[in-house]
Amino acid sequence: AISTLIFSPQSFPLETKMNRPGDNGKSWQGGTTGTALNGSQQVQLQAIRDRDAEFDQDLDEIGEGISDLHELAKRQGEEVKRQNEMLNKVSDRIDSATEKMINVNAKMKDTLDQVGRSSDKLCVDIMCIMLMAGFGAVFYNVAKTYS
Repeated sequence: AISTLIFSPQSFPLETKMNRPGDNGKSWQGGTTGTALNGSQQVQLQAIRDRDAEFDQDLDEIGEGISDLHELAKRQGEEVKRQNEMLNKVSDRIDSATEKMINVNAKMKDTLDQVGRSSDKLCVDIMCIMLMAGFGAVFYNVAKTYS
């Protein structure tokens, strides 16, 4: 059926002729002489041309959409590159801080080893200092009260 076929407008001139010798009326050729299209055929041909124009318009809209998507993808790619650079800088800073922390921990361990106390007894030492400060404050208040 003609309504299901897609043709370009250039493939159908307004007048066509049939090849009569030996073709049994089955092949058509474009030309300017011969039998003119009747009204029904011209309407069908115009419908095909109109549908083809709609397809062209739809394809143009799709092309514009693809172009917009291309621009969006380019901007996203640039943003990914920019954020990747930022992440690399942050990663370098984290690596540097980690190295410093490792060096400080090693120096603390060496210092504690030189003092002769192990790091697990540091908490006990801090608690003893706090208790001594507390007892000192209590004795100070008692002495102040009785003087």
